[in-house]
Amino acid sequence: MRFRFRLLPPALAAVLLTLGGCAHHSQDGSSGNTLRVPMLAAPTTFDPATVEDGTTIDMLQQVFEGLVQWTPDNKIAPALAEKWEVSPDGRTYTFHLRPGVKFQDGHPVGAQDVYYSLRRALDPGLNSSVTNYLEDIVGAKDVEKGTAELKGVKVVDPMTVAITISKPKAYWIYTLTYPTGYIVSQAEAQPNARLTDAEVAQGAGTGPFKLARYDKDARVILAANPDYWGGPPKIAGQERPVVIDAGTRHDLYVRGQLDIVDEQKDALDADLKDARLKDQVKFFPRAATYYIGLNQLKFPPFKDVRVRQALAYATDKKKIQDVVLRNRLDVAQDILPEGIPGYDPKFQGIPYDPTKAKALLAQAGYPGGKGFPTVPIFYRESYPDLDKTVDLLRQMWQQNLGINVEARRTEWGALLAQEHNNALECYHIRWAADYLDPQDYYSILLTTHGGENHTGYSNPKYDALCAQADVSQNPKARMALYRQAARIAADEVPMIPLYYQKDIELVSPAVHDLEDSLMGHLPYKKLTLAR
Repeated sequence: MRFRFRLLPPALAAVLLTLGGCAHHSQDGSSGNTLRVPMLAAPTTFDPATVEDGTTIDMLQQVFEGLVQWTPDNKIAPALAEKWEVSPDGRTYTFHLRPGVKFQDGHPVGAQDVYYSLRRALDPGLNSSVTNYLEDIVGAKDVEKGTAELKGVKVVDPMTVAITISKPKAYWIYTLTYPTGYIVSQAEAQPNARLTDAEVAQGAGTGPFKLARYDKDARVILAANPDYWGGPPKIAGQERPVVIDAGTRHDLYVRGQLDIVDEQKDALDADLKDARLKDQVKFFPRAATYYIGLNQLKFPPFKDVRVRQALAYATDKKKIQDVVLRNRLDVAQDILPEGIPGYDPKFQGIPYDPTKAKALLAQAGYPGGKGFPTVPIFYRESYPDLDKTVDLLRQMWQQNLGINVEARRTEWGALLAQEHNNALECYHIRWAADYLDPQDYYSILLTTHGGENHTGYSNPKYDALCAQADVSQNPKARMALYRQAARIAADEVPMIPLYYQKDIELVSPAVHDLEDSLMGHLPYKKLTLAR
């Protein structure tokens, strides 16, 4: 998020002119009953089976749904399934679908649609990088290799589907809240091709809002679904302009042309002193951690644990907290954030100790940084907080270790693609929980074959602890195993946790009944506007 204005592409400039010329009217004709909330980047996809970034997920969750959903008190609740049972061995979940639900294209939702959607998400033709959320289902990996049948999903009757997983895993049902578990219309979603915005607009989802229009790289417009099974939304729709520049977003909000925007720390102090804005600043805790990834596959010096430890000891997290975060966010000692089972508030990671950092780097063969190659740090564009954090890291590592750092601000879609291909030597990014369980952090991010392990970290003892914890049916024993794994990872530093996320937003006084959870804002089906 840049606080300096930038030259805007013509399509986006036109959108902003529209917003500026008529603060209370949307292009769908819904006047003041349309929520206006910006997207910080253009949608990376319109297919829930392939999405992996929070900006796009926030938009798609308005349009699509799965069998279960999160509630404001961070619990799992029925969605397209009205109830379910779990077999005594913990491996088979039998879901009974909610009667009378229809896709937005008018087709009824049945058990066959569940089978189709889950199998389609695994189809190798989609080349999805997030199939790991479904790989516990029996036969899932076979489908990824080209097998026709998804053996672990059985249509019991037209409104009942049974899903069998390979091993009992207490967290498994949570994975169905990730978009790979969303149910899509067979009439719109092809079996081996990604959904386009045009197909989504035809009515591929079941959610409270329907895609009405997409102006490429400029704006998404959603319209209320009057036939939504939970009752039509209270607002007529949503207008989501793509506004990359943070200063532009803030300016549009102050001028009354947006209803909810992210608040950057540079503006926070002034807004809290502004009589008109101070009560509009809201704080939302999130299950998310910002960290520095150290990719051993791409940057050979990172293969030496002493090098990784030296970088950690040379990192003054408290200074980042003070200077960049204005003491509004908490320093991260572990990758697991508060609010997720297994979080230990007493856990301590590697402390700031420049003397020890220098000694470790010298032991690794780089005294005073001599001979150490320049470290590129990649990070997402449009976030001033990230700019400042990377600049502080550059100063710390240069001063404390004598190594050079090169900041690489990167477009969001490109950053995700490069991370997925393990092409980033060093990167500043966040991991936001896909579900509220430590498995989504320790196993997914750091086991040797974890679906989101992009650091090349591999430790057999760590893997074994996570493997035991993943399948344990004893909650206390399970958390103890993860805590042992956490200690290993903290000491071996495949990544440097920096701070835990807390969303700070400006929310218009016109916005009411905004539902929120640790996972983020929930779909706006109950939200109202009083302009």
